[in-house]
Amino acid sequence: MDIQNITITSTQIVPQPKPHTTYTIQISTPTRTWTVDRRYNDFLAFNDELKSSTGKEPPAQLPAKHTWSLTRSVYDDKIVRERRILLEQYLRTLLTTKDPRWRQSYGFSDFLAVPTPRASSSTEPTSSSNLSSNLPPPPDIFTATNWLSEQSQVQSLLRLVRAALLKRDALALQLSDASGSRSAGVQAKRLLKEASVRLSNLEKGLISLSGLGEGEKRRREELIEGLKAERDNLNRMAETGIRTSGSNFSSSAGISSGGKDTMPGGIGSIWNTNPQPGRVFGIKNKPQETEETRPLDERGLVQLQQHRMDDQDQQLGELSKVLQRQRKMGEEIHQEIEEQNEMLDHVEGEVTRVGGKLARAKRQMNQLK
Repeated sequence: MDIQNITITSTQIVPQPKPHTTYTIQISTPTRTWTVDRRYNDFLAFNDELKSSTGKEPPAQLPAKHTWSLTRSVYDDKIVRERRILLEQYLRTLLTTKDPRWRQSYGFSDFLAVPTPRASSSTEPTSSSNLSSNLPPPPDIFTATNWLSEQSQVQSLLRLVRAALLKRDALALQLSDASGSRSAGVQAKRLLKEASVRLSNLEKGLISLSGLGEGEKRRREELIEGLKAERDNLNRMAETGIRTSGSNFSSSAGISSGGKDTMPGGIGSIWNTNPQPGRVFGIKNKPQETEETRPLDERGLVQLQQHRMDDQDQQLGELSKVLQRQRKMGEEIHQEIEEQNEMLDHVEGEVTRVGGKLARAKRQMNQLK
């Protein structure tokens, strides 16, 4: 594809997994324009990949990597502005240099997310029964850049699994579409299988990557662990399922069977009553009607439960941000202490050296006496 121009249009602070700056790169061709977001570590990995694939140093150099401390952080506007200009010059040099090997390398098109016929010419129809058709296929060869893109695709696929499971539960709770509920459950398991395969390939791809720093490799391993935990959780939800028997439902959807000890409307999961045997210890309390639940029908109760869950997820997200900020502060304090210790060691060495000089001078003065 004939790229005519590359510019870095803006920067932004991304708070997760820990605060970092990303640069929005705009790429223009005669027929289209698109943007991609890349962080400085992505530029470093891209530069290493160019050197590895061509065997030569790129025609431009990246700006130096700064050491952050308590007085200098990712929010330093001056450093970000300077780095933005130098990164744009680096990309434009690769684009305009006479030697075409840099633009012909796989890493160049991958870093700029250049569309390929494989991803853009697909004519497979999109339907509600094929939610994953909108996702691009996994790459044949993993690089430091497309690994992160694939990680994002696996995360999106797991979201589709969760959406299918929620759809399954909602259809079951309506007590009117058992076949639709089963279809959604089958779809969720199919998507979950696809996500598991891509996650396994993603983990193997990380092992084969080279040129990553220890910190970046550890961060990506944590991303994989998070995806695995989400996959295992969804797998448990999918395996538990919702079984139907006449008009009675049971299992993970939380609907009481047989209508015993349930509120009008047949739903007991909102009050955590009539669970599966062996799951709750102690006496089973009868559900208590409240002013909030009294006017609601079954669908309203499900929506109320989902709203409560969303609130809890939001609170956990806020707590996670607080913990990440505290972790970042702790890392910066640790780094500052290490720098102070180095300075103290240097001062101690100087004191020892000056003490030795004073001792020699004192001995010489005693000899003069």
